[in-house]
Amino acid sequence: MIKKLFVCLALYCVAAVAIAQESFLVTDIRVKGLQRISAGSIFNYLPVKVGDTFDPASSTSLIRELYKTGFFEDIEITTEGTAIVISVEEYPSINQIEFAGNKLIKEEALREALAGNDFIEGRVFKPNVLDQVKQELKRQYLNQGKYNAEVGTEVIDLPRNRVKVKLHVKEGPTAKIKKINIVGNEYFSDAMLLDEFESSDSVPFWRFWGSADQYSREKVTGDLETLRSFYQNQGFLDFEVTSNQVSISPQKDGIFLTINVDEGERYTVSNFVLNGRLVVPEEQLLPLVFIKPGGVYSRRDVDTTVEVIGARLAEEGYSYAEVVPVPNVNAEDNTVAFSINVKPGRRVYVRRIDIVGNQLTNDQVIRRELRQTEGGAFSPSRVNRSKIRLQRLSFFDNVEIETVPVAGREDQVDLQVEVEERSTGQFLFGLGFSADDGALIQASVSQSNLFGTGNQLNFSVQRSDIIESISLQYTKPYATRSGISRTISLSGRSIDSARANTSEFITETLALNTRWLFPINENNSFSLGAGFERIDLQSTPFSVPEVVEFIDANPNNDLLTLSAAYAYDTRDSLLYPTAGANVRLSLDATAPGSDLEFYRLNLETAYYYPFTRKIALKLSADLGFGDGFGDTEALPFFRNYFAGGTRTVRGFEARSLGPRDTSDFPDPFGGSKRVLLNATLFLPVGDGALDKRLQLFVDGGQVFSDEQDVELDDIRFSAGIGFNWISPVGPLSISYAVPLNDEEGDEVEQFQFSVGQLIQ
Repeated sequence: MIKKLFVCLALYCVAAVAIAQESFLVTDIRVKGLQRISAGSIFNYLPVKVGDTFDPASSTSLIRELYKTGFFEDIEITTEGTAIVISVEEYPSINQIEFAGNKLIKEEALREALAGNDFIEGRVFKPNVLDQVKQELKRQYLNQGKYNAEVGTEVIDLPRNRVKVKLHVKEGPTAKIKKINIVGNEYFSDAMLLDEFESSDSVPFWRFWGSADQYSREKVTGDLETLRSFYQNQGFLDFEVTSNQVSISPQKDGIFLTINVDEGERYTVSNFVLNGRLVVPEEQLLPLVFIKPGGVYSRRDVDTTVEVIGARLAEEGYSYAEVVPVPNVNAEDNTVAFSINVKPGRRVYVRRIDIVGNQLTNDQVIRRELRQTEGGAFSPSRVNRSKIRLQRLSFFDNVEIETVPVAGREDQVDLQVEVEERSTGQFLFGLGFSADDGALIQASVSQSNLFGTGNQLNFSVQRSDIIESISLQYTKPYATRSGISRTISLSGRSIDSARANTSEFITETLALNTRWLFPINENNSFSLGAGFERIDLQSTPFSVPEVVEFIDANPNNDLLTLSAAYAYDTRDSLLYPTAGANVRLSLDATAPGSDLEFYRLNLETAYYYPFTRKIALKLSADLGFGDGFGDTEALPFFRNYFAGGTRTVRGFEARSLGPRDTSDFPDPFGGSKRVLLNATLFLPVGDGALDKRLQLFVDGGQVFSDEQDVELDDIRFSAGIGFNWISPVGPLSISYAVPLNDEEGDEVEQFQFSVGQLIQ
């Protein structure tokens, strides 16, 4: 720095001598030596312009202003007649910054640290700033416990006055925490307090991959805050961390922490009162107060009280409400009373809702799903529910709802609903394969958002080794303004069970059905359906006697079908759920007077527990029971339940579990009772998109006949790994499962896959 000041002083003196002449009128200003910076940019900084009078005193301020720009390493001023000539030497520019050797701290974080010193590509390169950069990078590594870290630099000259800067990092080992001492604690032992810490001075040998004993300043800072919270949640209102010292071993590979604490006294809550403008009745707010008189003081309870009361006020439109708990400490008896002051502020209303991004979908289709209305009080929960409902339509890849303040109005906001549409129309023709149904050919035309109305139309034809089917289905989600949905379907199907590895018979079914779905509230719905089915049954030369006898008595059957179902659904997505629950209780039956009289009762449950936004655990169960009534003694065999295969219990062959027929080589016959259980951990793969998910699963299931009781010991279990992908050619599912308790006679099939059917 002294050398630079000396050089500047010398330049000033030279300039003063060189221009030591009488004042003159400037007719021209010329700048020499510019490479990257334009002359026009320099003229903007000059205090002297053409036409100004120039005298020796002006040279000092001129040079000073040019140095202030930070562009130049050297400046010289001379005159030629009435012209001023400025000769400059520019600092080079940083063309490229490269890193090598950094592993602990990623390049993005290092570049962010450099940006804090204005050391980025495209800026002027200054050697003194490079020294600051080295110190900053070393500081970053010191914070991570890398006390032996070294940072080397290399500056490479490039054409056109540019440089490339290489930063070589030698990180060295991370210092290990050798000992953590807590001084001043009486109520709680060191071991109990250290259990709360992320940092540790003792890591079990089997956790060799862990980093708990690696020192990090940020981690220790977090541990101190955790310690403070722990004590304050246990009633120690005045707890303080009075100091903490970090000692480093001579080899700089060991850290010794000493934390000094002052616990203070333990307080209990004597009382609380609600004050302020209670825009919500007090009897509704009192259950939201977690501060309990007579209980030990807890900061967590105070914070939770503030949060839930604030959320309750927000539901009434008071989005900027303040809930301030004021403690009144009585040090004599170690009690604290709270005055919870409620300041609701102004009520906030939604002025306007704008919808952007919908090229196909009508605005009305989106608006009818919104639970936040224009002109209504702003409610975060209603906004969030609106987003979930839009996501569940499956019309959009992404849905975002932003709150936009209205200029000049504190009591109004606008909402912007931004959607990213996905293709909702499909024409598929292709080949597929399922371990359950064998090879299949399918063609379908579907549109889940017909002409942007939200109505759904689907026509499909399918032929596999087992099934030949054709179906047409039309759904109008808003058949009425109140949101009642109507679905009409027409289908024909032929099933050859001999190819399904089950007891042999052939069924041909023609069906016409209609179903009405009645929403009860946001999460609950009830549906009713009615239809007609014509079922023709045929035996084969290999049909067992009980099948032949039934078919001879009931070859052609006209059935009036009835259905009812109750559903509770809080899933965040229908295709890729990661949170929420889905519970469905359904009854399918034939009406009295039909050729066959029977029913099936099913309970399906699935619960999703998110660990992150994309990682979730699913726990599900499916219980089914069927029977006959009237003149039909039992559930007809062609409506029996089956288990085993990709959609029920992976690791066992399709439909192979449960009762078998009476043939010489018994085939699966199915049963009237079924139990299915499942636990699946969903993990996104690749770029993290939810259309590609890895599954770690445990499946369980079994089928029981009329004569059998449901025995949990008979349930077969398997565990394995699977992969689901909504590929361009259709859903792809692959799994590898190992049976956990298979018995002699069970048909095991560990590797299974299907194309064209999504296995969730």
